[in-house]
Formats: sequence, structure tokens, C-alpha cells
Amino acid sequence: MTSNEKLKVLKALLDSLSFRDLTLTLDLLVTGAVVYFYATSLMAASAEQLASGTWISQLLIKVVGISIVLSIISQLLLELVSDGDVEKPLDEREKHVSLVGNKYALWILQAGVCFAIGQYAFEQNGLGAAQRTELPFLTLHIMVGAFLLAELVNYATQLIQNRMGTFYG
Repeated sequence: MTSNEKLKVLKALLDSLSFRDLTLTLDLLVTGAVVYFYATSLMAASAEQLASGTWISQLLIKVVGISIVLSIISQLLLELVSDGDVEKPLDEREKHVSLVGNKYALWILQAGVCFAIGQYAFEQNGLGAAQRTELPFLTLHIMVGAFLLAELVNYATQLIQNRMGTFYG
């Protein structure tokens, strides 16, 4: 496939998406990139780095920084292609789909916080698997992971509901 044909396929895909779907897809890709960066950084880290509070703090600052930069870039790109759609308020259906996505994201976030609290309690009392954990600051990683997973689920749920036309969920 030539580059010209690839551009035509990409243009056809973009033309088939509504502005709301394009926004959700871009947000999902940005969040996926942040998750990928965080996970690969953790997997590539040495035991000394993982045990270092300074290294973990620097990683989290990088994750937040990358997230902010990618979000700004995506919003600028959306502004360029929007034809004024950025300023339009959500209609009733879009508000409902957004609420459904938020509902699932909040469930994941609540579960993650509960797991993190449980992990912290086990760590402090020296109980169970917390004694044998190979990942220091596991409570922190559980909370960050829950937040990132909640964001992914939020965008994916909204995108699926928009594309499938499902109204209730």
C-alpha cells in the first residue's frame, strides 16, 4: 500500500468519525500512551530505582508532564479540525453517554482505592503477600494504575456507546 493510499484510508476513517468520536479516540490514545510509558518505565527499572522514593517521584512527574503535553497537543489538533465543534455543548445523548462512561470509571477508581487501602494495611501489619512483594511503593502503583485504568475505561465506554448507538448501560 502506497503512502497516498494510506492517507486516503486515514482520511476516510476520519471522515467516518463524528467530532465527539474523534475526541474520544484521541483521548483514549493519549491515555494509552501514558499507560504505556508508565508500565514500560516500571518494567525497565532496576530494583534500586524501584526502591528509591526520588526515582518514583520523578517518574510520576514525568507521567503527569507527558499527560499534560499530549493533552494540549491533542486539543490543539482538535481545534484545527473542529470547524467550531469544540465550543458546542453536549446534547442530551452525549451527556448520558458521558455519565455512563464516568460511572464505570468511578467503579474502577473506587475498587482501586479500596485495594490500595487494603495493601497499605497489609504492608503496615506485615501480613500476607505484602511481606513478599517485589515492588516497593505498591500502594502508590495500585492507585496510579486504578486512575489510568479508569480513564481508559471511561473513554473506551463512551466511544463504544457512541459507535454502537447504545443508550443505556
